[in-house]
Amino acid sequence: MMAADYAVVVVTHNRLELLKECLEQVEGQTFPPKKIIVVNNASTDGTAEYLQKCKANKLCYQIIACVENLGGAGGFEKGIQTAAEVKTDCVLMIDDDAIPEKNYMEKIMEARQRYPAYQAFAGTVMSAGRIDTFHRRNIARPGLRLKNCPENRYMGKKEGQPFACDIASFCGMVIDQELIRKAGLPCGEYFIWFDDTEYSIRINRFTQFLVIPEARLEHKTAGDRQKYPHRRYDWREYYGIRNRILCVKKHGNVLDRAVNGADMFCRIVFRNWLFGVVNMDGYDWAYENRLVRKAYRDAKESDIARKGIPEF
Repeated sequence: MMAADYAVVVVTHNRLELLKECLEQVEGQTFPPKKIIVVNNASTDGTAEYLQKCKANKLCYQIIACVENLGGAGGFEKGIQTAAEVKTDCVLMIDDDAIPEKNYMEKIMEARQRYPAYQAFAGTVMSAGRIDTFHRRNIARPGLRLKNCPENRYMGKKEGQPFACDIASFCGMVIDQELIRKAGLPCGEYFIWFDDTEYSIRINRFTQFLVIPEARLEHKTAGDRQKYPHRRYDWREYYGIRNRILCVKKHGNVLDRAVNGADMFCRIVFRNWLFGVVNMDGYDWAYENRLVRKAYRDAKESDIARKGIPEF
C-alpha cells in the first residue's frame, strides 16, 4: 500500500443518525485516515455529546464546536483550515449525509499515486442507486455556465477509467495539502451553495479534478426537488442566486458577466414575474420575487457577511 496519510473533514448540523453512519464508514476505510476533523455547526440534537464520546474513545478525532451555525461553507472553511495544520498528504471533504464505501480512499490514494500530475480527486456520487451527475461538472464559457459530467463519462471506453473535470462538490472532494496552501480556504461567507464551485475555480488555476469512478459514496439526502418551471423557492435559493452572481463577478470576464446576467434574468427574474402575472399553478410567486430582488441587491452590494435564514 502507498505510504501516505490523509485527514477527513466532516461538517454536520442536526443530522445525528446520518453522522453516525458517515463516521462509521470513515473509521472503517480500508485505507484509514490519520485524523478525523468534525465541524459541529451548533447542533442541538445530541451531536455534541456523541462527538465527545468519539473523541474520548479514539485519538484520531478532533472536534470543532461552533457556537452558531456557519453553514456548510463556514464549516468547511474552519475544517480545512484545521486540516491544513495537520501533517498529512491530502484532505477528504464530506458532509454528514455522504456515506463513502469502505474502499473509497483506497481507490483515491491509489489514483493519487498513479496520476501524480493531479493534485485534486473525486469519486462517484450515488443517490438512490443512480449516479448523481450534479456533483462533477465542467465549466462552459462564456458565462461560467456549469455542465454536469454525463453518466457515460463514468463508463468511458473502459469502465472505471478516470476522467478529468473542472468542478467537484464537497461530497467526496480530495485535495493535496500543497493545493490548500496555493488555493487558500473556501469562502465561508457564502454560507451555503456555490462555495465548492467557487473553491473549485480557484483550484483549477493549478489542477483539474481527476474523477475515479470506482471510488463511490452514497449521498443520502439528495431529495427529489421540484424541477423547472414549477419549482418553488425556499431560503436557500437566496444564497444560490446571490453566490452565483458573486462567483461570476469574481472569476469571470466582462463577457462572462454579461452572459450570466442575461441567462439569470431570463431563467429567474422574468420567469418569476411572468408566473406571477399569469398566476401559474394558482400560486402568486410573491415570495420568489422578494427573494430574488434581495439576492440581486445584496450581490450588487457584495453583501456576503449575511448568515442564517434571511427574511423576505
